[in-house]
Amino acid sequence: MNIFPSLLLAASLCVTGAQSVSLSHPTASAPAVKEVAPFAAEYEAVAAPYPPAVTEALKTVRKNGGHTVVRANGKAYVVISAGQRPTGGYRLVADQVKRTGPHGFTVHVRVQPPAPGALKTQAISYPTLVIALPDQQAQVKVQMR
Repeated sequence: MNIFPSLLLAASLCVTGAQSVSLSHPTASAPAVKEVAPFAAEYEAVAAPYPPAVTEALKTVRKNGGHTVVRANGKAYVVISAGQRPTGGYRLVADQVKRTGPHGFTVHVRVQPPAPGALKTQAISYPTLVIALPDQQAQVKVQMR
């Protein structure tokens, strides 16, 4: 018979959408070491026209691929290139941008090929991506797959 009140309470909480509250009691412990857990960061995919320094950086990384960081207009622009591709239809996609520290960022980028059977321009292409981060002092690591 002791189970019935508990089941009734659980059912009423489910129906009303109420949540149980856990009260924590303060306890003495060692000082906490603050760890910076990675979390999603604000960013903006930027389209042309770019600041002049970003345009120059694009010329540098476009053909061979890679990335560089340009600091301009109070932001850090991450200029990323996949290098040369045999046809059009390729693009770079930022899957995730994480903040890893006060000024640390990790950008996960993947090369998305054209869809199978899609019409493609028969010309060499150089897929690029420019991301603006709000932190001009950003230290960026790019992981491309």
